[in-house]
Amino acid sequence: MIAISRRQALTADQTLTQPLRILITGASSGIGRALAEHYAAPGHVVGAVARRGDLLDDLARDHPSVAPLTGDVTDSGATARLIDRFAAEHGGIDLLYVNAGVGQRSCEEGWDPDRTAKIEAVNIRGALHAITAAVPIMLRQGSGRIVGISSLAGVVPLPSAAAYGASKAWLAFYLDSLDMDLAPRGVRCSVVMPGHVATPMVDGAASALVTPGARRAAALIAQRVARGDRIIRFPRRVALLTSIAALAPRWLRISIQNRRLAKRKGRRGL
Repeated sequence: MIAISRRQALTADQTLTQPLRILITGASSGIGRALAEHYAAPGHVVGAVARRGDLLDDLARDHPSVAPLTGDVTDSGATARLIDRFAAEHGGIDLLYVNAGVGQRSCEEGWDPDRTAKIEAVNIRGALHAITAAVPIMLRQGSGRIVGISSLAGVVPLPSAAAYGASKAWLAFYLDSLDMDLAPRGVRCSVVMPGHVATPMVDGAASALVTPGARRAAALIAQRVARGDRIIRFPRRVALLTSIAALAPRWLRISIQNRRLAKRKGRRGL
C-alpha cells in the first residue's frame, strides 16, 4: 500500500505521475544527499536543508527541482522559517526526512561535554525543531509522512556509542509514539534504522559526498517509505544480528563491538 500522502508520486516503474513536496535535513552529504538526488532525478520538489550552502548550491545545479535551504537545525526559529517558507511556496509538505545528525567515534566522546552537547543539539533538538515545524502544516492538509533516520545503534547499548546510540533510540521512540497520535489525523511516521552505511560521517571520507552505499540505502529507504512501512531496518543480516544481540550477555556484546571497532580503525589506518 502506498502511504505517503494524497499526492501520489511514483508508480512501480518509478514513472513520475505527480511531484511530491519533500524536505530533507542534513542534505549536503551522505544519505541525506543521496535521498535528495534520488527524489530529484524524476522531478520531485526537494527542499534540501543543511548548513553548507555551497554544497547545496552544487546539488541544485545538478538537479533543477532541488531548492537549497541553508540553515542550522539547532536553531529552532530559523528551521521553522525555512520549513514554513518551503510549504508556502510549494503548497504544503508531503514528506519530511529528519536526517541531520552527528556521530560518535570513540568511547571518550560519550562523556566529553562538548561532543555530547553537540550530539544532543543536532540529533535530538534538531530533529524536534524540524518535526514540530512540519506537523502543523501536515495536519492542516490532512496528510503527510515524517521519516526519521535513526540507527541500529539505538536498538541495544554498545561500547563507543553511548551518546549517539541514546540519541537514535530517542528518535525511534519519539516517532513511534508520535505516529499513534498523528495517524488518526492522516499523518504517519516512519523510523529508518540502518546498520553500517559508508558515509562521510561514519568513515570520515570527507572527499566523498555520496558513496555507493549511501545511494543504495537511499533507494531502499525510498522504496520502503513509498510502501508505507513504519519501521525500516537494514541490512537484514545486521538487523537480525542486532535483535539477537539484544538477548545476548552483556560481555558478549562488548566483545563483538570492540572487535568491530578495531577492524574499522584498521581500515582507516589509525
